[in-house]
Amino acid sequence: MYRPTSPQRPLFGVENRMDKAKRKRLEKTWAHPFRQSALPLVDESAFAKYFHQDNGRPNKSVRMIICVLVLKEIFDLTDVETLDALEWNAAWQYALDVTPEDAHTCQKTLHNFRARLLDDDQGASLFESTTARLLQAASIRTGRQRMDSTHVTSNIRLLTRLGLFVQTITQFLEALRKLHPRLTAEVTEQLLERYLDREGYFSDARGSEARRRLEQSALDLYWLVVRFAGHRTVEKMEPYALLKRLYEEQCVPPPGATPERIELQERPSSSSLQSPSDPDATYGHKGKGYETQLSETCDPDNEFEVVTAVSVNGANESDQNFVEPMLEQVERTCGAAPETMHTDTNFASGDNLVAAKDKGCDLAAPIGSKGPTVHLPLVRFEFDERGERVLRCPAGHGPDRHVQTSTAMVAHFAMSKCDSCPLREQCPTEKRLDKRVLRFGRGDVAVARRRVEQETPEFKERHKLRSGIEATNSELKRAHGLGELRVRRRPRVELAVRLKVLAMNLKRYIAHLVSAAAKSRAELALAA
Repeated sequence: MYRPTSPQRPLFGVENRMDKAKRKRLEKTWAHPFRQSALPLVDESAFAKYFHQDNGRPNKSVRMIICVLVLKEIFDLTDVETLDALEWNAAWQYALDVTPEDAHTCQKTLHNFRARLLDDDQGASLFESTTARLLQAASIRTGRQRMDSTHVTSNIRLLTRLGLFVQTITQFLEALRKLHPRLTAEVTEQLLERYLDREGYFSDARGSEARRRLEQSALDLYWLVVRFAGHRTVEKMEPYALLKRLYEEQCVPPPGATPERIELQERPSSSSLQSPSDPDATYGHKGKGYETQLSETCDPDNEFEVVTAVSVNGANESDQNFVEPMLEQVERTCGAAPETMHTDTNFASGDNLVAAKDKGCDLAAPIGSKGPTVHLPLVRFEFDERGERVLRCPAGHGPDRHVQTSTAMVAHFAMSKCDSCPLREQCPTEKRLDKRVLRFGRGDVAVARRRVEQETPEFKERHKLRSGIEATNSELKRAHGLGELRVRRRPRVELAVRLKVLAMNLKRYIAHLVSAAAKSRAELALAA
């Protein structure tokens, strides 16, 4: 049964059990502003839908559980360490506004609530609603922001190719022996010995032996896939699905029914299986795992900066695909898209520049260098403000007309003017029957303009703020364990990342309040 947290303060709270001097010291710590300012930011009513309204045992305080999960990520603790801190740490009990008698919950409660957060779009609404309240409470300016991606790894071993084959086969055979012991008898003793009886031995090979053992593992993989194909019970097992996926992604189907050797794909896809423990992990230029996209305020007048949007994607996916989704998330959190979004070249493309502009945002992203060309750059043509019409060519001539095709806008120029043009040899237009044409899109024009703009001292100076988000990435990995997570699979990875980023936001807010309170006390002491 859903029961909101009572607004009434306990009569015998932890602070009332201390002497005056100790209580004063406690009020100078992080716990006091957390209690006064962080607790009210949590909107626990959003989780009422997960509880029956008038039947069953009343729930634990949703606000307390959420804040326990936040404190867990602030201090980068395990579940056991978190529950111990809740049970015995007076600062935690004061911060959470609970009595020592009520400062208790079990690991199952944390697990169940995280499951509810997974149902709640992996905690997206919790992050956005709490961050929106934080921005308002701290009067954070959101008109200028910066965006970047950073690599994260779930709780998996980074396997070699041989290790991947061995672990996938071992995982399948273990599940088969546990669920269908009679079917295990159909597997040869030599194969069982390689992967079960001497577990780990087969993948622990020297370089000179690894290739031979990889060939044997590929043959074993083929045999298992073929042997249990069509078996209705086995095909429903996830370990068999992973076994089949590994074979399809890494092996070349043999021409005969009883091959002596299985050919391997020279370069498997970057989206191929990287670990049977986390089938969602992919491979990118930074390694195996996931990429986390972050957007953070960067106004010089802010007392501290806040991450306003966060998302998780595959390590093999391009950053360019996530500019629009991140801007949409910023709009939900902040109420409007930022006026300027600073990013690096990985996010820059003509389509993204145009899409951001249509949302009222200047995507301040440098465009990568371009090789030498014999033609005049597109920026030498004069376009209208939206980049949809050519006004004049480099020689000063206007087009006769514009034709919109399915992929581009085409400007038509009269051949009579172009034949005598001194810039004809360098002109990027093409001859079409009795005219010359220039094909372009809004993205092409935006890129051309940005190439000129990014060389100006003004652009370089205002773009310096972008590098500050690297410190945020470092803080999340160093202080909050973002680099190596304790969970596996994408839904749990997304939830863990959002909780860590939310924890960092609240930590910065609390640190600001502690600093402001200390400064105020110092000024009062000086005035006295």
